[in-house]
Formats: sequence, C-alpha cells, structure tokens
Amino acid sequence: MKNKRKLIQLFIVRLKFQKQSALKFVSQTIPHSGGYKTPWPVLGFIPVIFILTIFIAAPVYAKSPDVTNDKDVQEILEKGWQLLSVMHKDKTSLDKAIVLFKNALEKYPQCKELLSWKVAEMTFKKADEERDKEKREQLYKETLSYSQNAVHLNPQSIGGHYWVGLANIRLAELAGVFSAAGQVKRAKKELEKTISLNPDHRFAILSNAILAAIYMGLPWPMNDNKRAEKCAEEAVKKDPNLTLASVNLGKAYLNLKKYDKARDELNRCLSTKNPTYYWDSELYDWPGARKLLKEIENKK
Repeated sequence: MKNKRKLIQLFIVRLKFQKQSALKFVSQTIPHSGGYKTPWPVLGFIPVIFILTIFIAAPVYAKSPDVTNDKDVQEILEKGWQLLSVMHKDKTSLDKAIVLFKNALEKYPQCKELLSWKVAEMTFKKADEERDKEKREQLYKETLSYSQNAVHLNPQSIGGHYWVGLANIRLAELAGVFSAAGQVKRAKKELEKTISLNPDHRFAILSNAILAAIYMGLPWPMNDNKRAEKCAEEAVKKDPNLTLASVNLGKAYLNLKKYDKARDELNRCLSTKNPTYYWDSELYDWPGARKLLKEIENKK
C-alpha cells in the first residue's frame, strides 16, 4: 500500500513538472501582437525552440494589414499600426494605441467588432510588456473580455477568435498547473476556429504555427509531434517566408527523428531572403535554426 502511495506521489510530481514545463514552452510560442515581438526575460529560462516569440521592431507591413470600408476607421487603423511599429523605440506608443482604439470604439459603433479586437490586440501587447504579475493578469483578462465581445458581436470574427485563443494561453500560464488545462483546451479550440474561418488569413497561418508549438510542448502522453508536423507544414505551405513556422517544422521533424528533412527545412529557413517578419527572423528564428542544426549534428 505504501509503495502504491509513493508511486502515485511520484507520478503527481512528474505530471506537475511536465505541465509547468509545457506552459513555459507554450508561453514562448505566442506572437504578442500578430507577429511582432519583444523578449520576455522575466521567465528566466532558455526557450526549447525559438518559435512564435515576439517582434521588437517594425513589422513587414508598411500599412495596416487590417482593412475596413469606413475611411475614418481605416485612418485609425493606420495610426494604430504606426504606433505599434515604433513601440521598440517608444514604450508609450502602446498606451497611445490603446487610447486611440478605445476612443474609436465609442465613436464608431458601426465598426464595433473590428475595434473591439483591435483593443484586445493592443492590450495583449501591453500585458506582455508588464512586469507586475497581477497587472499583467488583469490586462490579459481585459484582452479576453474585448476579444470575446468581438466574437459575441460577430461569431465569424477572425481577429476575435484569434485573440481569445492567445489570451487563454497566457492566462493558462499564469493560472498554474492543474487549473490551466481547460484554458489550453479553449485556446486550441479558438485557434482552430480561426483557421476554419479563413485558412489564408495571417492570423490563421500564425494559429497553425502556434498549434504546432502547443502539440510539441504538451507533456507526455498528450504531446503529439505528428499533429505538430502537420500544423507547421500547413503554416509553411501558406507562407514559406514565415521563418518562425519554418523553425517549428524543423523542430517537429527533429522530434520525429526525420533528421534529413529537419536539416533541409532549417537550412531553408536560414536562406530566407524576404522573411515575413524580418526582425523575428534576425533575433529569434535564425539563431534558433542554427541551434537546432547543431542538435542534429550531435545526433550523428
């Protein structure tokens, strides 16, 4: 009886460690605001692979990739995008972007769904820059609230579903071990919904890359490298220049011991001349690809 009790206790300790490791892994996979990213040193660990971490510099898009037929609201989208593009130089730009979209939300009710998830996007980015845990959690909850409101207004809201998914992952990380499983499940559901609404949308492509990381990061026996491979391949197929998806695919191949395919994909990643998110490639994905290539060489 004592031996059984010890075995159960050991299993619980192991499960806790695996889930905590998985949540840390997943926390490195999320683009803070649709692709651009900044490092999050507060985590205090080296990421397993450099996947969808967060851009710190101007995104590849010269103009906002989000569009509307309302001319006035489109101008606001452009202003918000420009504020985000300089957030690495001016941290107050995020606060300005949040105020900009919250004011627009009140002024242009005809675009309430779009502006709701834009507020969610800016708030999520602000949360990722916040170092105080309680404040960060509150900002993620606000992100969830605004994005859920977008989905309520329009059940087909791609931006709404995407940011609901990302907010749930971040809240799962903050919640702890056993309480997080439900939120990770909801996150997966929202990301899958994002993909189903429009597989070619930039959020859908990012969703596939995030799902790949989630499947690789989940603790045994829930991790699924085969599904990760499929998701990452789909993301690379849709956007061959998305180096963060390429690194993910290389890691999936590596996990499946497909060393030649992993080497080819990682080298392709390193040779990408026009990456979708250049600074992501320069600061995270290319160094990550080189690290994985070294791992492959060590397995020879």
